[in-house]
Amino acid sequence: MKKLLQLFFFFSFLISFSQSNTTFNYGKFTEPDAKNELSLYFKSEVPKKLLRRSVFAPKKNDIILSFSINKENKPYNIAINTFRSKDLYEAIVKAFEKYPLEKLKLDTLNSSNRYSLQIISKKKNKAIFNCSTTIMVASPPIYDSCSDLTYYEDLKTCLNIAVKEHFYKKANFNLLNNASRVNLNEEKDFELQLYKEVELFIHFSVSKSGQLISNKTRVPTVFKEEVLRILASFPTVKIPGTFNGLKNEPLHSFKIQFKQGEKPIYSAQDASSIRFTKPSTENELSSFYLEKLSKEFIEKANLNRINNRLSLSFELDKKNNPFNITTNARSTALNDEVISIFKEYPIEKLTFADKGAFNNYNIQILSFTDGKTIVNTDSIIGYVKFPVFKGCENTKNIAANKKCFSKGIQTHFSEKFNSNLPNQLGLSPGRLRILIRFKIDVNGSVVRVNTKLSKPSPEIDFEVKRVMSLLPKMKSSQMQNGKIVNVKFSFPFTFIVQ
Repeated sequence: MKKLLQLFFFFSFLISFSQSNTTFNYGKFTEPDAKNELSLYFKSEVPKKLLRRSVFAPKKNDIILSFSINKENKPYNIAINTFRSKDLYEAIVKAFEKYPLEKLKLDTLNSSNRYSLQIISKKKNKAIFNCSTTIMVASPPIYDSCSDLTYYEDLKTCLNIAVKEHFYKKANFNLLNNASRVNLNEEKDFELQLYKEVELFIHFSVSKSGQLISNKTRVPTVFKEEVLRILASFPTVKIPGTFNGLKNEPLHSFKIQFKQGEKPIYSAQDASSIRFTKPSTENELSSFYLEKLSKEFIEKANLNRINNRLSLSFELDKKNNPFNITTNARSTALNDEVISIFKEYPIEKLTFADKGAFNNYNIQILSFTDGKTIVNTDSIIGYVKFPVFKGCENTKNIAANKKCFSKGIQTHFSEKFNSNLPNQLGLSPGRLRILIRFKIDVNGSVVRVNTKLSKPSPEIDFEVKRVMSLLPKMKSSQMQNGKIVNVKFSFPFTFIVQ
């Protein structure tokens, strides 16, 4: 029977999606040409063996690249809507960073826009470079209080923050305290009733007339009308978003953690991190960077009141040597300079709150303070500790640990799932897609398992939850700066019944 059932696992932390318009038909409207200059360039720069690893999103025959522009007219935040192929992603990004943008024949390059184009398509089930000749341009909605900002991502974030603050001020959270046992088949109702707390996922779009519209928001039933009321009470966004020169309805989202009996209180996203890491302009690392980093490079940080920190992250090997060093700089030159200076600094002089396997460390280097960018480094090194699946303790780094984590769950399912069940239920041949969400508690146990099936099947749902309940305890929970992080893990997989 096992031969009749195939399980395909696609784990969420291995997926990287672009920020481009996913419903737009690039093949029809952007004049892709396998023989244009960009296609031939990628073909010469990216090895064929990597191209063969292309994985297309469900029901898609194209792979889209999107990017933003910094003040030096260089691309950054390059995203590609392919997944399970880190090597392909890195090769394409590296090649695109070297490509002269003037050859894309754009009228203007503007930091407040997001650009996207098709780069790969299917031809007889084979992936080929088939790049757009016409580049699509997206601009975000601009809220009045955000008009001082000039970067695409900052304009989007600024609107998100404004809506989130409005939500905290206007929402009647008592509705969630008094929720009755209804509609327990819906995920968020079940979550609230069972655990007395719930993650509110507010997903909204900005209409062409500047109104906020709920779009696939996930909240308990009793709170849905309240979400509509609050979004409707938000001031009109006078400058709507556009895509391809036409008014567009871009999506935005944020989350609120609610616990019964406690009123949610808004706080800046990085407030708790700052309290832990205690940044200072006077510590030894700040003095080191102040001496080494020129004013010219500091200006290239292009920080502002929204994007107000330039940070560096890294891992440590068993000999305490840093590796996999990255920054969130919007300039490649600044990124390289900040990393180069960090490599000169004696690692033993840094103050680590925790040194352990599979920690990702983070240091603030620059901050936007009192209207200017300054060197202001953390005094204590912040960190995120990733959970470890039983048997993965000796993997070399975080990436290898994540792969081992996913493989461990895949093996567990293959061994524990009742492969005869789909046949016993008489399921017709085809695909059954299941999305599983879960958390890992303070003891390392898998808890709060929720499933979503493409076709209703209580028996399959029960079997998936049974199998998840048998997972061994993790060696650690996900932690950030010494505290358990309230993060959901999720992975989709597909049954193929033949």
